[in-house]
Amino acid sequence: MAIMIFEKLAPQPKAPRRRRLVRIVVTSTAAALVLPVVLLHVVSFLFSLHDRSMRSFASRVVSDSFGHTLRFYELKQHDAEWNIVFIHGTPATAAVFGEQFRHPFSRANLVALDRPGFGASGPDRRRPSLEDQANAIGALLTNELTRKTILVGHSYGAPIALLAALKFTNEVAGVVLIGGSVDPAQERTYAIQRFADWSLVSWLVPRSLRQCNRELLTLRGDLIRLRPQLSALEVPVVMLQGGKDRQVPVANVDYLRDQFADAGKTNLFDQLVFPDYNHFIPWKHPEAVEAAIRMVTDRLSRAAQNQ
Repeated sequence: MAIMIFEKLAPQPKAPRRRRLVRIVVTSTAAALVLPVVLLHVVSFLFSLHDRSMRSFASRVVSDSFGHTLRFYELKQHDAEWNIVFIHGTPATAAVFGEQFRHPFSRANLVALDRPGFGASGPDRRRPSLEDQANAIGALLTNELTRKTILVGHSYGAPIALLAALKFTNEVAGVVLIGGSVDPAQERTYAIQRFADWSLVSWLVPRSLRQCNRELLTLRGDLIRLRPQLSALEVPVVMLQGGKDRQVPVANVDYLRDQFADAGKTNLFDQLVFPDYNHFIPWKHPEAVEAAIRMVTDRLSRAAQNQ
């Protein structure tokens, strides 16, 4: 009897309880790590579905001497007077300009590319820089006296367009910037971005989002290096911006306007700011994109008549 009472009063073993606690901790940690990765891949997949909207347009692939393999879409129109090259932001593909292809600017040949590292363009991994991306634009430019080329850059594509205009002065006649990230003071990086760039982590992230993160980590330094070059711009620039843009603040417009003013070239800069627009102007407000392009073509036409 005494033995039975002792057995009842004796403390129960804690090992099973510890094992359950360990299993809960391990399972919770794994879920916390896996769920974000799964969500990122879902987001990337949804982006890829958007690319299907461009399937009805002709596409080509071209390689250049800089090591880029570029997939681009083109739409040619009869009696084209202009070439318009569309440059997407990050992360994105040429498909963000689907509305511009479905309702094309009159008398213009259109080109929209997947930038290196996005869509069907390569290389997948390369040191991200505006310089490298601007070099890729050169593969799509032609020096034709009968047509002038206008670069249209959205978000991260905006500083690429500016740098390409500086590099290819014989081919580029004007630039349109849509929600353009041009002011280095507006760029911020966060600890989670640097964590996601670690080699052991980055391979878990979908290609487009991995490349996006790498570009954003280096963008501020690239914009600082671009700043002293802006005074050399000799082509008209129109900046189209939304007042409710949370990705790229409207302060970027003030910055670029001041850069042109300091260079004594305010005559080359125009702005279109819509207070109620956000960052997604190309597909939400295509009429505004057309108006911005029209401002550039009208200016170029007047200049040609006055020569």
